[in-house]
Amino acid sequence: MFIKRIIAFFTAVMSILSGFLGLGGIKEQKAETFRVTTYVVADYVQDINTLHSEDFDIITDVILFGAATFDNKGNVYVNDESLSKALQNLRTVIGDRDIHMTLNILGPGGHTDSTVWEDQMEAQSDEHNKAFASGVLEDNIIAVLDKYDLDGVHFDYEHPLSNKAWNKFNRFLVSIGKKLGERSVGVSLCEWNLKLSTQALRYVDTVEVMLYDIFDAEGRHATTETMKENAKQIGLSGIPYEKVNIGLPFYSRPTDRGAYWYSYNGYADVLDENGYYTDENIGKTFWFNTPDVIAEKTDFAIKGGYGGVMIWHYTCDFPSSNEASLLGSIGEVIVENY
Repeated sequence: MFIKRIIAFFTAVMSILSGFLGLGGIKEQKAETFRVTTYVVADYVQDINTLHSEDFDIITDVILFGAATFDNKGNVYVNDESLSKALQNLRTVIGDRDIHMTLNILGPGGHTDSTVWEDQMEAQSDEHNKAFASGVLEDNIIAVLDKYDLDGVHFDYEHPLSNKAWNKFNRFLVSIGKKLGERSVGVSLCEWNLKLSTQALRYVDTVEVMLYDIFDAEGRHATTETMKENAKQIGLSGIPYEKVNIGLPFYSRPTDRGAYWYSYNGYADVLDENGYYTDENIGKTFWFNTPDVIAEKTDFAIKGGYGGVMIWHYTCDFPSSNEASLLGSIGEVIVENY
């Protein structure tokens, strides 16, 4: 036990040093294999024609989103019709490929009248903490995974802000990790809020770092430069790079940071040569991650020794066989490097 703690300590120190040196996670040592993980919104793939077989020659992992939740008592609720149809379509298109499929389960929202974001997140944490303490959430999740024959569970609990909230989340991750056995545990987190404990990291298989919804001085959404700068926080977190998937947006936000999310495949044919589109109806300009930008980010992730990339989300793109496809550009970079 003492030796393990010493190893963990020096691993964390090296990660911290890499962050202070401004390396942004660059190790120039590729992971043995490279994941391409995509979120698939269950309601958006009810028609099998929204899925494309060739895409799963590139995609290695699927996170099914929007079909399952849990409440503060540890009960798990599933939209059986949506999830069953999505799985049926996915499994038909995937065929005999070995694609890892996990279920994202969203937790309860908070109860507060406050308009302060931090208060809202604290209220959300209070409800999550009740669920984690219920003693039944782990078994209820396992029952759902058994029913749908899924490979693991994934949590988008992005903002446990206080140390108390993080302590309870970390203990829960250890608890469910022990019970899941060979099944996987994944979490999605913001780069500024990576407080997974050393013990929790023993049971967390992948960490999707959401390096998007970040803007540069010109209002451009999720540029390569801002991604690299914010990725330095990963080096400070102590999370092993091979567990990290770098988040890639297949959508855009307006330069004024407004609450609009435009899918890439809906606007690719009207972008100017610099990746901009102005919607005259609402008077807002959007800058998109185009195939060359996604290729740059994927190359950064591979050369940085990260375990993979994560896509939000699948149906925002063209089929990978289309020359304008973002997924296709990821595949090309992987072929060049592997």
